Amino acid sequence: MEYQIQVKELIIEKNKMTLTVMGSIADPSINSHFLSNPKLVMHFDNGKEDRRIPFVLTNVTHIDGKVFFSGKYIYTLNYLFWKTRNSYKPFNMYFNLGFADFYEEKINVDLTPELFETDDKNYRIKINGNHYDFYPNRRRIVHTPAARFIVGLINGIVKIIEFAVAVVMFPLFIIEAILRFSGVLLLPARFNDESPVRRFFAYIFWRFSRVSTTDLALWKVKRYIFCRCYDFFNIFKIKDNRITFISLRRDDLSGNFAFVYDKLKDDKSLDINFILNDHTIVEMTFGEILKFTKACATSKVVILDEFTPQIHYINLRRDTTLFQLWHACGAFKTFGFTRLSKPKGSPQATRNHRSYDYVTVSSTYCKKCHSEGFGIATDRVVATGIPRTDVFFDEEYKQKARDKFFNEHPEFFGKKIILFAPTFRGMVKETAFYPTEMFDIDEVCSKIPDDYAIIVKHHPFVEDIQPIPEKYADRVIDLSEDNELNDLLFVTDVIITDYSSLVFEASLIDIPMLFYVFDLEKYINERDFYFDFKLYAPGKIVYSTEQLIDAINKEDYCTERIKPFADMFFDYRDGKSTDRVVNLIYENLKK
Repeated sequence: MEYQIQVKELIIEKNKMTLTVMGSIADPSINSHFLSNPKLVMHFDNGKEDRRIPFVLTNVTHIDGKVFFSGKYIYTLNYLFWKTRNSYKPFNMYFNLGFADFYEEKINVDLTPELFETDDKNYRIKINGNHYDFYPNRRRIVHTPAARFIVGLINGIVKIIEFAVAVVMFPLFIIEAILRFSGVLLLPARFNDESPVRRFFAYIFWRFSRVSTTDLALWKVKRYIFCRCYDFFNIFKIKDNRITFISLRRDDLSGNFAFVYDKLKDDKSLDINFILNDHTIVEMTFGEILKFTKACATSKVVILDEFTPQIHYINLRRDTTLFQLWHACGAFKTFGFTRLSKPKGSPQATRNHRSYDYVTVSSTYCKKCHSEGFGIATDRVVATGIPRTDVFFDEEYKQKARDKFFNEHPEFFGKKIILFAPTFRGMVKETAFYPTEMFDIDEVCSKIPDDYAIIVKHHPFVEDIQPIPEKYADRVIDLSEDNELNDLLFVTDVIITDYSSLVFEASLIDIPMLFYVFDLEKYINERDFYFDFKLYAPGKIVYSTEQLIDAINKEDYCTERIKPFADMFFDYRDGKSTDRVVNLIYENLKK
């Protein structure tokens, strides 16, 4: 594969870096991978740790065996280098390039920019042909917990005074608005809404905000209280035996948490705490804020299983270790910072995800994906395996799961069971849906043998009800409300899915899979994958109900693709992933 990369523009002003890049790729196989787009990644490395951040390509064109690409993006360097182990050691910046099944790190091409400017205020930069050296100009000031608490308190008092002054002046703002809208005074051009009422009130609140810098949005008020409570509890010592499990994903002890806790619960020397609810900062009561912040400030180890924004509002103490036991196996759909510029993608200019000291993943291949997605050093991502997958190597557990299912659903015993388990469409929980009309159960059941039965299991975010014809009530059941998806795999003969991470668990026990992806191109444009979907999907890809039915009748599942997929995404298949995670936790308790 031949490729060229050229940096057209590199401008650094304060802590912002504007980068413009263009390039091309030439390869005879490009036409067969028409869905593949190049992936360009900036790779920062200083010998002790690294950072990966995607470069956003806004223009990609496929022409006669070549791909031409270009893009421009503005990066916030302070957050990119936030929480580095050595703040003063310069980072070298390289480029990584991926396309289809090709991926090369720290590529050796001349990346000297055509236009280069820097104000040298926050960062100095030295260009060395194929990489750049970034030198932070300012040292990080480390304040004591008491100093942070006092500074935060003083800032809060100042904001309250500003707000009080703005309230007193509010009648003056109204009078001024009347004068401006009556033509006595000139109205600034920025207030150009068609509605005069909206223009009037927009002007008043703009004048208010010019005096008071306080935003009284409820979530901001609670976030302020949250941060001040955390600063207060930082006055207390960390308890060297305290472990706190925090989940906004579940309100019970399940998933990875259940497996890890089961290994720790008999150790009476440990002080184990749980915060298990789905409350956002707005929904948290004052009591919940106190419990949350006290646990974070006084725990030696804090363990998460999902994005937890409250954690990123605060600076965890150096002696506290933060574990992210990410709930999904492998690295399938893009997440975190990999989704820069995608709808609802994480903004790069935030601390989100960057607080993690350790992220546990299923394989070495996943390390670079999670490093990029979370914006953390690659060596903070550890291939321990995923604790909840240990049951796939426990024959006694699997048999109990089968017995339980068939006792509850005896009509399914002796049938070939199809598990229909697609993921959701939409970007977040509030807008999640699945177009149920795209999976016509009446048509499918009428055209496949009678000895097939179907289990429907939609994503927990999806509230749409899958229509099930009455005449097929003995062959189709909707178990979307059940929490445990893994147990259903032990009775499944064939899986129909699309982009669900369920495929990783299924590959562990060689279940044939069909990928029903009627909206693949749209999904790639809006969400995308860490690898070429058409090359690596561990089963047959179909695009219509007709192709789906034909594959089932012919038992054409491309099962030869399962083992290579499992080899890529699982370093260990020994049922001891929980032990490796627990050992890592104990190592950090002893530090």
